[in-house]
Amino acid sequence: MSRLDNRATDRDSTIAAVAAEALAERRPQGRILVAFDSDGGIQQALTEGGATVVPWLRLAQDGKPATPWPEDGPFDGAVLRLPRGWASFEMALHALAARLAPGAPLWIVGSNDEGITSAPKRFDGLVESPETLTIKRRARVLEARRTDAPARGALEDWRQTVTLPLPEPAAPLELASYPGLFAHGHLDAGTECLLRVLPEIAAGVRVLDFGCGAGVIARAVRERQPESVLTLLDIDAVALHAARQNVPGAEFVQSDGLAGLGTRERFGLILSNPPLHRGKDEDFGMLEALVAGTKQYLKLRGSLVAVTQRTAGVGKLFNTAFGHAELLLETNQFQVWKGTPK
Repeated sequence: MSRLDNRATDRDSTIAAVAAEALAERRPQGRILVAFDSDGGIQQALTEGGATVVPWLRLAQDGKPATPWPEDGPFDGAVLRLPRGWASFEMALHALAARLAPGAPLWIVGSNDEGITSAPKRFDGLVESPETLTIKRRARVLEARRTDAPARGALEDWRQTVTLPLPEPAAPLELASYPGLFAHGHLDAGTECLLRVLPEIAAGVRVLDFGCGAGVIARAVRERQPESVLTLLDIDAVALHAARQNVPGAEFVQSDGLAGLGTRERFGLILSNPPLHRGKDEDFGMLEALVAGTKQYLKLRGSLVAVTQRTAGVGKLFNTAFGHAELLLETNQFQVWKGTPK
């Protein structure tokens, strides 16, 4: 585990501990919906206090089950661990509010450097002005009460259709997307770089889109080679929900790494614009694990092609991990590397 990975884990544990202490004093009863408690500390405190907890995780971290949307209510209260990005916060807030009766409590937990103090500006009238239950170790717990304002309580209330231009001569793509997804509504500059140097793909080649997001790379592969066999992998259940619409008929794997692929036929090509953040922290751990673990999932003469920021030091990783490493493209901001095992 990298130093930055440790930092993200420590933050989650700290926030969970502060929230657990505050909620233990409140001792909520009944059915409580708990969103994004990856540490599990909040759920444990509520359960020990006598509540029936229904968890909702979007991210399949450490093999935990994740879903794009929470169970139907009603619930007697809800806890929202502040997610990364205000678009994700707004969508989650509506999801939880739609499952609470007027007057029911909603607790929002997060750290100061995640922007917890700005959360009340984005309540959309769904909850009243909050009370701050506790401020400790740079973490806060806010308590608010549900109003009777209508909420957009279904995932498809948030679906958007976006048109993304691809590098010529490819035609633009029309895709389904949801707020908070990576590069929502536009073609990410790194993904564009990768698509500019996308290798030729023969019919029947098995291709993995690792960290697929809404499926832009896999869909571009299908447009170029309709007879490719596609697998899309991502940690985010909402991303995979979008990808299923954008690349129908492909295989989809929800996992936080290659291990989720299990034992299977190997791929001829793995493509990735890998995630380099965990929460708000920059974290190269996923990139390092991808490069180090790729060989066991590649066929003979198969390749990994990945795009990252120049600062990620991918060249050293590729040259160490592969028998043949090639820099396919370099810009002021990005590099695209291709690695082929011996």
